[in-house]
Amino acid sequence: MSIKPIEAEKNVRLILDPKGFFVIFIDKNRKEIVVEFYENVSKKEGSDRPDTGKLMATVCGRNAEALCHTIVREDLVSRMEHATYLGREIQKAEFALVSGLSYEQDVK
Repeated sequence: MSIKPIEAEKNVRLILDPKGFFVIFIDKNRKEIVVEFYENVSKKEGSDRPDTGKLMATVCGRNAEALCHTIVREDLVSRMEHATYLGREIQKAEFALVSGLSYEQDVK
């Protein structure tokens, strides 16, 4: 039996998670990763992007896997694409934390 490989490709259009969005940063004083979850509050006329949000939860820790498990367990994310994005970003934040590097969300 031959299985044909599937070529990986990025989605052309971003589909926002209706549950909300996240802000990820490192708290250098506490030496931990902070993940803030914001519920979408309002949208600009004619846009599918929220222009503001309401802080609903803060998840803190030093381990990317534990942070991701907590976000899923708390039902803060509803789209698979969003969950995988968060996993990548939180892993980058963990690497920066243990390596003593700076971290900025969405920077490659």
